[in-house]
Amino acid sequence: MRWTHVLAVGAAASIGLVAACSAPANNASGSSGNSTQGGAVDTAAASLDPNAKGPAPEVAGAKKGGTLTVPYSTTPADMDPSAQFYQDTGIIMTRLTMRSLTQFVQRDGKQVLVPDLATDLGQVSADGLTWTFKLKPGIKYSDGSAVSAKDVAYAVKRSFAFTDTGPTYQVDFLKGGADYKGPFKSGDTFGGVEATDDSTVVFHLEKQWETLPYFTTFTQVSPIPEAKDTKDTSYGAKALSTGPYMIESFTQGSELKLVKNPNWDASSDPARTQYLDGYDFKFGVDEVKTQTAILASNGVDATSLNWDGVDSSLIDQVTGAKAKQFVSGPSSCTVAVNLDTRKMPLEVRKALAVAYPWDDINKANGGTEVSQTPAHSLIPPQIPGWLDFTVPGLDGKGNGDQAKAKEMLKAAGKENFELSYYYTNDDPSNKAQTINQIRKTKLQAAGFTVKDLGVPNKERRKLVSKPDAPTNMGQSPAGGWCFDWPSADSIFPPTVSSTQLSTGGTNWGNLSDPKLDAEMARIQKLKIADQGAEWGKFDKMLLTDYVPVLPWYWDKGNFTFGTKVHNVLNDANHGMPILDGIWVDQ
Repeated sequence: MRWTHVLAVGAAASIGLVAACSAPANNASGSSGNSTQGGAVDTAAASLDPNAKGPAPEVAGAKKGGTLTVPYSTTPADMDPSAQFYQDTGIIMTRLTMRSLTQFVQRDGKQVLVPDLATDLGQVSADGLTWTFKLKPGIKYSDGSAVSAKDVAYAVKRSFAFTDTGPTYQVDFLKGGADYKGPFKSGDTFGGVEATDDSTVVFHLEKQWETLPYFTTFTQVSPIPEAKDTKDTSYGAKALSTGPYMIESFTQGSELKLVKNPNWDASSDPARTQYLDGYDFKFGVDEVKTQTAILASNGVDATSLNWDGVDSSLIDQVTGAKAKQFVSGPSSCTVAVNLDTRKMPLEVRKALAVAYPWDDINKANGGTEVSQTPAHSLIPPQIPGWLDFTVPGLDGKGNGDQAKAKEMLKAAGKENFELSYYYTNDDPSNKAQTINQIRKTKLQAAGFTVKDLGVPNKERRKLVSKPDAPTNMGQSPAGGWCFDWPSADSIFPPTVSSTQLSTGGTNWGNLSDPKLDAEMARIQKLKIADQGAEWGKFDKMLLTDYVPVLPWYWDKGNFTFGTKVHNVLNDANHGMPILDGIWVDQ
């Protein structure tokens, strides 16, 4: 999953799919108060509870009513469930508006996979190539119409039409996925998924996929009735809901309003609650002004929450007198600067790594140890198989050596090499513009020519996702990558596989390398419990031999909230708040 923010251009390690011990579900448990990602590294893992039932446990002391306002700095391109693959839209949909076959819940700070629309976590055939899911009876859309297995199968097919911005796991794993372009271009006949009746969804695979029940948490598996489809991303503005909330209005570039879904069935949902009357998401705000106002908590700010990294100017407040209004916890994201290996030679990429002014950029960005940790690998430390290594110059530290980089360019015969990238030119806090000027000045001093293309915040996500963009760095994943489930097979292949380019999307380095594809295919043939260490070695090889990105930092979830906002908990799988469990004083 792509990082959402605006400014960035042994047995214990096993994550095998083993059912969890039966234990009471507790959607209200998890991190609370201040916590950081320093110290010992905890290995992420997700247990499974195929027997979990709804309703989700109540949050102790929670009150009903009121609206939570969520102003933040970035701007979603759309709200289409097939096209989304960012942290913000992902958490809004999966926690509030869209149910899928399975879903994660948090118990005692740990992630547990449970059935959502499905009756269990799927039944797999002896050869591992067929997965069958049965739907719970009586599930309805927000308009009162019945949900059918045909709608789930259609949604999966529809997702193939949006692989330029959405995930591509289905392309790699579902039977015939490499050639299927979605129902609009390829028609409805597709061998990778089918509804054998109104309650049964069957997935047919090209190769074994042990982590498929994790993928079925995605909004790309959330049901869509074909008759209501607009056949483009405009569907998202009025998408039918199966979650506790539904869209009242969506104004691209500025606001999303959600209200209660009267047809949500709490008794069938083990993952979500419904305390608030609604949510009001406001996009593209000045994060420092917003965080400052929320800490002061006057008027609507008292019932507001912001999830941008807390600015350095506010650290004394959130670690002191305002500590009860701030939560920090682990995130799933590695933030990095993407480099287009098709357009930028290896010698130039290495020179750029030497020149990059991380310290000045971090200072301008307001980054602190509360919001980030310098990264020196693409797999974050909590993932099984993480390898602790550092490639010189690729550690997100220091202010660069521009003189040395200039010498490297000269030696490679690449003096005045042009770097081109998009940056946000209407950031109300002026951070993006300031960071761009710092970067541009330092890289020019290193002997580069810089072509900086300023674009509005609301357009940036679409532009950076285009493989034919007139740029050679900063393409999607432009800010970074957040693992989709706690296993490295949700980092590689998605970030570097040839599939992304072949389906019209982008990846780290815009790589399409047979050697890399072959090595990833070899690792994927291993049992998931044996893959971890091999992915760690792959990570090191990728940064050492290819330099497709410049690692910047491992992100941390930061939530600043008003004095009337309660039960703000970090979802460690996403570094985002568990939105449906929040309640407010009125």
